[in-house]
Amino acid sequence: MHKLLTKITSNTLMRGSAIVFVGSMISNIGSYLYHLFAGRILGPVGYGELSSLISLLYIFGVPMVVLQTVLTKYFSECKAGNARGEAKDLYFRMVKILVKITCISCIVFIMLIPLLGSFLNLTTPRSLLWIFLIFVVSIFTAVNLSVLQGFQLFLWVSVFSSVGMFLKLSISTPLAWFGVEWTMIGTGLAAFITLGLLYFPMRFIFTAARKPFPLTKKSLILFSIPTFISLLGLTSLYSMDIVLVRHFLTPQEAGLYSAIATLGKVIFYASSAIVTVLFPVLSERSVKKEPIGKIFVVALGLVCAISIGITFIYFIKPALVIHLLFGSSYSGAALYLGYFASFISLYSLGNVFVLACLAINRLSIWFITVCAAITQIVFISFFHHSIMEVISVNIGVTFLFAVSAFLYYMYSKTSSIQSA
Repeated sequence: MHKLLTKITSNTLMRGSAIVFVGSMISNIGSYLYHLFAGRILGPVGYGELSSLISLLYIFGVPMVVLQTVLTKYFSECKAGNARGEAKDLYFRMVKILVKITCISCIVFIMLIPLLGSFLNLTTPRSLLWIFLIFVVSIFTAVNLSVLQGFQLFLWVSVFSSVGMFLKLSISTPLAWFGVEWTMIGTGLAAFITLGLLYFPMRFIFTAARKPFPLTKKSLILFSIPTFISLLGLTSLYSMDIVLVRHFLTPQEAGLYSAIATLGKVIFYASSAIVTVLFPVLSERSVKKEPIGKIFVVALGLVCAISIGITFIYFIKPALVIHLLFGSSYSGAALYLGYFASFISLYSLGNVFVLACLAINRLSIWFITVCAAITQIVFISFFHHSIMEVISVNIGVTFLFAVSAFLYYMYSKTSSIQSA
């Protein structure tokens, strides 16, 4: 046991993954309690509406994920060069730009509220306004988290992952008794408090003497655009199916689908701890010209183990899982749980390859994610007569996505060795 603990603590990936995994597990427990209570309080119809709003937030939040990914890479470069002053300059430059962008995007979003409310069949379209406010707060939260991730302060990342979910659970859940809109208001308040608390562990860059960060518009665009497209495709793959189900199927079926999606995504969230650590570690090693093969294989093996383990449980005891977490009113979802878990497992594997490619500047991976996302939307638009039909489309698309991402990663690795 002592040797095992020594091995874990001496390995950057294992140590960081263990820390983030614990935090993400606490956060996931809070998240599933949130969905459990919200699902029971709101019922299948109300919960289906809430899930469609959350999925919309994921899609609108793609710029946030892109921003965090891009800045994590740049802050990891600052760590590699011990350049805290440059990190401070980059941080304040980004905040200034984001304040201007959010002011403009607010006007555009308000104009889109009637259209989105009609498409999603929302009882209270005003809930979309709270979605936007949550998105704005999340953007600035992403900037702060990218500092902590880039400097590999994974303990703080883990702490605030747990704190944010605790606040969301304790504030939003009681408000669910007043309906979907008040649930979103509680979520927004929790996000705002979390943002304020995040400034405490970031003091180390504020005390540094500010120095210009060598960032040109050209280098930012060359990395940001393919990253944005890649992450847009990734987000669409695990969010658009819920939005489309809400549009094409009955409210009752949409509620059941939301329940299995919530349970299925525990695979992605459990394995995301490994990817959270892997990205800045690969980025730093890439800058220092250090080997990445061994650490990548370890990360991939951990994701596979988590995915297979949870999928197995979902196949052998689906009814028990559904009943314990969502209650008897969602019992019809048990039939689909294992199959949805297979979809998310394939997605999680593909996600590892995509983010690894982005970390080492193999940016053409965007083409694969976009093709997969478009294929999923097109096929669900034609084949949506039942929940099983939608899940079958998801499995087929993500299988091709995972295989293609693997082949691209291997090709990139081979071409990199040859050029060296």
